[in-house]
Order: sequence, then structure tokens, then C-alpha cells
Amino acid sequence: MKTFIVWLILFCSVTVQAQNIRGKVCLATDKSPVPFASVGLLQLPDSSMITGVITLTDGGYVLEKVKPGNYFIRASFVGYKANGKAVVVEAGTTEVAVDTIYLAEAVASLNEVTVVGERLKGKEMVDRTVYAIPSVVSKTVSNGYDLLKRIPQVNVDFQNNVTLNGSSNFIIQVDGRQRDKEYLARLLPTDIESIEIISNPSGKYEGNIDGVLSIILKKEARFGMNGNIGLNVKPFNKITRQETGSLDYALGKITFYVTAVDVAQSLDVTNINENHFTMIDSTINLTGQGGIKVTLSTINSGFDYYINDKNSLSFNVSYKPINQDVDMASESFLYKNGIPLNRISALTFNGFKSNEKSASLFYKKTFKKPTQEFTAENTYYNFKSTEENDFTNTRYLYNSGSVIDTYVRAEDNLNNRNYYSTKLNYIHPLGMSAKIETGYQLYYQQLSYDFRINNQVSDNLFEYAELRNSVYGGITYNLKKFGFQTMLRVENSHIKADSVTKPDYSCFLPS
Repeated sequence: MKTFIVWLILFCSVTVQAQNIRGKVCLATDKSPVPFASVGLLQLPDSSMITGVITLTDGGYVLEKVKPGNYFIRASFVGYKANGKAVVVEAGTTEVAVDTIYLAEAVASLNEVTVVGERLKGKEMVDRTVYAIPSVVSKTVSNGYDLLKRIPQVNVDFQNNVTLNGSSNFIIQVDGRQRDKEYLARLLPTDIESIEIISNPSGKYEGNIDGVLSIILKKEARFGMNGNIGLNVKPFNKITRQETGSLDYALGKITFYVTAVDVAQSLDVTNINENHFTMIDSTINLTGQGGIKVTLSTINSGFDYYINDKNSLSFNVSYKPINQDVDMASESFLYKNGIPLNRISALTFNGFKSNEKSASLFYKKTFKKPTQEFTAENTYYNFKSTEENDFTNTRYLYNSGSVIDTYVRAEDNLNNRNYYSTKLNYIHPLGMSAKIETGYQLYYQQLSYDFRINNQVSDNLFEYAELRNSVYGGITYNLKKFGFQTMLRVENSHIKADSVTKPDYSCFLPS
């Protein structure tokens, strides 16, 4: 019995030696957290390095298993002066709380100013690359589009078309809420905390995308009104005009916003062509002129409501009409053995119109533990398009007004798509290095396609409906030099379509 008590005392005396130091790193200017800052634990008095960690997205850090003694905690981040705090770890305590370490912006020298335009360096995580946005960078750009130009994996062109790793098949998320690219026009760079690039999406996402661009905003109350207006004109052979505007009205916890983008293109087309058919010794000379006009508009509106420090609610509606008209008039001459035979006059018109509407409601709840969160999102989407193709060909005797024959054809393509989606997602941390993520998605869509010729209603209507239920779960583990993520997504679909003989299927999608 005495031996057992001795061993118990020794065990307790050893375990109390391992203690945790917890703290936070923030900016000195606005007290906002600094994610991915380097935090080092130095032994005093010789300043030898004991261990180090990287701060989380909320600026917090935990130094684990620290023995009793005198230490100095040093925090640093690119573009800011390093700062720190002295701390004493005494025996008998399980956790030591350190006052917040504030970092002041470094005074920019001439050399530092010249590199502001360069692209940012990211931190590689097991499932994503994270680019923290220092204020020295956010103050030099005007909107979210300009800030994305600093991210190595992102490209933004003249018309603010965004590609991720060379692909346009990706989704944009802002604080976990899926948004279209026009939403970026309203984002103030100073409100963006970090940008995350997920190049290999896990089973959490549907398998038909190539990546995810995730933008994390700072959590702070805002007041007042702000907005911006932009105009871009490219007056070359293809005239392009783009107008953008956004307006935000913030009342502390809630912000109302509206953004608008209007793009117009105009292009003149001239076509001159000559074809010679040696087998029948015939030649066709064609001359045509026409024009292409395209207009695209987008309106985004909604609100972001930060109920308290743990709960937030967002609502967004968008409307995107597109119009495209192509007119072409051409004249062709047919020669046989060098002798002119016929003259053909052709009028061609292609008109495309579409309307895209969507609405989404997003709820997010965070907990005391870092990275622990629950999100729920409901989305409704509707797309309608009509494409009209008209052809009129009239054949005349050469050098005469006598009509030989006329061919007229009118085609109409009608598309309609509706879908509704509900997503639930939960993340639970396992210490500071691992997390479990699980979720559920309900997805229902209806598609219809109809093709008509010369306004005659025929049996060309195709209809498709799908009800899909998906569940997924997995674990992510990060170490200093090693990490892994594994996830499994299971889907079950019930399909109703004209040409599908197997209406139900299930699939397993590991990643």
C-alpha cells in the first residue's frame, strides 16, 4: 500500500509539470486578431527557443506541456514589429493566461513600398492554402477583385472574370456562405482577414467542382454608409464597357448591402471567303457583314446580421439577366466552269436571352472551442433561357432579280432549371491539431428542355427531376511538418427522366 501511494505521489508530481500557456495576438491599431502569426516560447535568461506555434484564425494560441520556469513569448508577423510578453509558469497550476500581445505596423521603407504589388505568400495546410491579409496590403487595393490579384493561384482579367488554378469551375464562399463573383465588388479589403484556396475539395463538397475560394472576414461592428462606383471602357475592335457599383449601410450588428454590375460588348464582323470545288469545277465567293451585341447585368442584395459573438444570420438574393444578339447579312455568288450561275442572299439572326435568380439564407453558430462551429444554409435557384435561330436564304438568277427559291427556318431552344438545397455542417475540434467534420445535404432539381422548328410544337420536350440525399464525415489532422485528411461522402439519388431506366442509385465518394 505504501509503495502504491509513493508511485501515486510521483505520478502527480510529474503530471503537474506539464502546463499550458494560452493567449492571443492582435493588431495594435484596431485590436483585430492576427491569424497565422508565429509565436515562439523562449527560455529565460538565455533566450533559447523551446517551442513554437501558429495562431488560429481568431488570433489565439496554446503552448502545451510547458515546464515551470521563466519564459518570454515572442509574436511576429510579416509587415509588423515583433512583440512579446514575459511569463512565469509556476508549479501546481494547469494553465497560464497571458495578456494579449499587440503588433504594431512596421514603418515602411522605400524598399518595402516597392514590393507591395507582389503576390502574397501562403501557409500550406493539409486541406488548403491560407493567405493572411496584412493591413499594409489591404490599404493599397480598392476592392475584393484587386485583392484577389495578389493571390498566386487566382487570376482576374479586365472584365473581372475570376479563374482558380486556370479553371472557372469553382465556387466562392464568404464566411462559409456561397456567393457569386459579383459579390466581391462590395467587399472592402480592410474587412478581409484571410483568403483560403482549396484546390482539392473534400467530400464535403459536390464532386463536380475543381476548387473553392474561401474569404474570411473580420468580426467587428461597423457603422455608417460606404460604397463605390467604377467604369471601365476598352475602345478597340471589340468595344467593352463595364459599370460597377456597391452600397453598404451598417448599423453595428447588421449590414444591408446592394451591388450592381453591367457589362456591354459590341463587335462588328466582316466575313470574306472563297471556296473552289475542283471535282465539279465550281466556285463560291461569299461576302458578309454583321454585328454582335452582348449585355450582362447582375444585382446582389441582402443583409449580414451578427446576432452576437456566437451567432450570425445572412440573407442574399441575386438577379442576372443576359442578352446576346448576332445579326449577319451575306451574299454569295456561284460560278460553274468560270460562268456565273446564281446569287444567294442570306439573313441570319441568333438571339439568346436568359434570367438567373437565386435566394439563400445562411446561419452560423460558433462555440467556445476554436474552430468548433455549426452552419445551416438553404438555397433556391432558377434559370430560364430562350435561344432563337432564324435563317432566310433566297436564291436568284445571276445579275437578275428573278427568285429561284427561298428557304426559311426558325428554331427555338427553351431551357428551364430549378433547384432547392439544404446543407447542414458541423465541425468539432480534437485538441489543437485535429478536427472532425460531418454534414448532410438535401438537393432537389427539375430540368426541362424543348426544341421547336418554325413555331411548331412537337414532341421534343425532355424533363428531368432528381432528389438527392448526401451525408459525409471525416477527420483532419495537422502536425508541424505532416498532416492528413480523410473523408467519405455517401449519396443516394432518385431520378425521374424520359430516358433513364434505373431511377435509383447510391454511390460512395472517398477522398
